[in-house]
Amino acid sequence: MPILTKHQIVRITDVMMQAGGAPAGHAGIVADHLASANLAGHDSHGFIRIPQYLKAIEEGDLNPKADPEIVGEHGGIIQVDGHSTFGQVVATRSTEMAIEKARDHGVSVVTMGNLNHTGRIGTYPEMAASAGMAGIMFTGFAGGSFGSSVAPFGGREGRLGTNPLAMAFPHVEGAPILLDFASSMAAEGKLRVYRNKEQDLPDTWVIDKDGIPSRDPNDYYDGGAILPVGGIQGGHKGYALSVMIAIFGGLLGQIAPHPGKIDMWTGSTILVIDIGHMAPVENIQAEVQQMIRSVKNTQLMEGSTGVLFPGEIEANSRNDRLANGIPVDQTTWGQVEELFDYYGVRDQLVDVVAHGENP
Repeated sequence: MPILTKHQIVRITDVMMQAGGAPAGHAGIVADHLASANLAGHDSHGFIRIPQYLKAIEEGDLNPKADPEIVGEHGGIIQVDGHSTFGQVVATRSTEMAIEKARDHGVSVVTMGNLNHTGRIGTYPEMAASAGMAGIMFTGFAGGSFGSSVAPFGGREGRLGTNPLAMAFPHVEGAPILLDFASSMAAEGKLRVYRNKEQDLPDTWVIDKDGIPSRDPNDYYDGGAILPVGGIQGGHKGYALSVMIAIFGGLLGQIAPHPGKIDMWTGSTILVIDIGHMAPVENIQAEVQQMIRSVKNTQLMEGSTGVLFPGEIEANSRNDRLANGIPVDQTTWGQVEELFDYYGVRDQLVDVVAHGENP
């Protein structure tokens, strides 16, 4: 299994996205995002996405040169049309605007429609936390190809996306407190990782095309569907959460770019709160620290190695992979390496990857 450094993933992604037609600024944002996802341990949203993005460009579903456009602005609310470009570009710029708006208004909301895959959405609330603010992001899909992967509770056909939710709060002792998860049993990219490794899923995350619960990731790609979080018995909660995320993210995101009839609700919304408008930041941080210590100060269950705060797993992964490298499964590496020759960029990457050799 190849082991890559952050620099290698950034460099390969940057070259490949530019080869696909992206300007340097767009390619750089995508490259940094994919590498950061891998560092955080979310391989499902990292290097593995390169072939997907290049295919979307070739098929005309992703415009690599387009720039996001503000199409509505009302006080602390901004509405953005992504013009079908990279979701990472749209979401990064939208989050930057949300942070600036929150400085003035205390709270800001930026909706995003007409954009492609945003990657690991925890990145964007983390940006707010790095600025000393709190962030919440909804990314919702209902209808269309993106919104047909998850079955509603009681149904056996996909009608919703994996519809993730992310929240981050600044934390003075290291990484921000972070929640980042799909409202389905797993993000589609997680299934892709297991399929590429030819491994069964750890639990019955999916149903096959006949509605039978399964641990085989191939059953999803053969006409099945992912279950909402909670699974067969408790999926009503994940289903309800998914619908609300589809409304807050997909529906509100698409309203401005598509003011007419909408038959595919796909988009994102980020909310940023400048907590300094609510109380002195040092007072809030002291309370957060006290809360975290209280939560972690508990006797452990048998077999437990300790209680972690939300986001600590990602922080630990980041430290480990910066020191020891990022593993990439052989299937993903083979798919990306094939594209070196297809796009004629192997010579541009000679400083990163030797000819004909895995890194």
